[in-house]
Amino acid sequence: MTAVPAWLVGILLVVVMPALAVLGQFGIQRTWPQLAEGEHNDVAGFVIAVVGVIYAVLLAFVVIVSWENFSAAESVVGQEASALRSIYRESTAFPPDVREVVHADVRRYADAVVDQEWPAMADGQAGAPAVAQVLDEMSRDLTALPATTPTQQEYVGAEALRFNDLVTARSKRLDYVEQGVPTVLWIALIVGAIVTIGFATLFGLRSATLHIVITASLAAVIGVLLFVAVAIDHPFAGDVAVAPYPLERVLSDFSTPD
Repeated sequence: MTAVPAWLVGILLVVVMPALAVLGQFGIQRTWPQLAEGEHNDVAGFVIAVVGVIYAVLLAFVVIVSWENFSAAESVVGQEASALRSIYRESTAFPPDVREVVHADVRRYADAVVDQEWPAMADGQAGAPAVAQVLDEMSRDLTALPATTPTQQEYVGAEALRFNDLVTARSKRLDYVEQGVPTVLWIALIVGAIVTIGFATLFGLRSATLHIVITASLAAVIGVLLFVAVAIDHPFAGDVAVAPYPLERVLSDFSTPD
């Protein structure tokens, strides 16, 4: 679904699905006109109450979990950028030539993530080799930092901690690339939507217009929530995705070499 434009998914779920529900209702009314008498409403009402509650809980669960994953992915990107900033700023305790090596590593890392790893994540790939290479070089450069004074020794330890934070944040970010709602849940959501909307079409109402409004409204609400779940299912793919703004700000703030 991430390869399909978000606007097309929205039209299919919010417009086409209610339209199909209304067409289905027309077909049922023409085939079984006796349903308009409403003698079956008690049974249909009881069943749809049970089915509707179960489906509402499942749909809400999927939407909430998808939103939590999306928000957590955004938070991880912020943590990654924060670790980069700390590595950059905590290098001030070292000589200018050593400091510039660290600063160049920070810029190269942010640039590689934004230009190479972000497009790779959008295609469903967990990581880019160029970023891993920069991390290896950054690790070697931080290990080679001089520690001839107590202050420098303290900052070497701080740089090592921030580097570990950076690696951890990147690892967490890549974990979200392949995360998403399991297929079995999507099947349950589709079947649940069909059953719930289907029972809504079986109610007996003397006003055909009111019945159409009720059925279309129910289908539209379900379609909107399904669209939200689909749009944010994979945080780094599709039209609604986590953007690398925190890392771009790192590049913007530290773009000029010292």
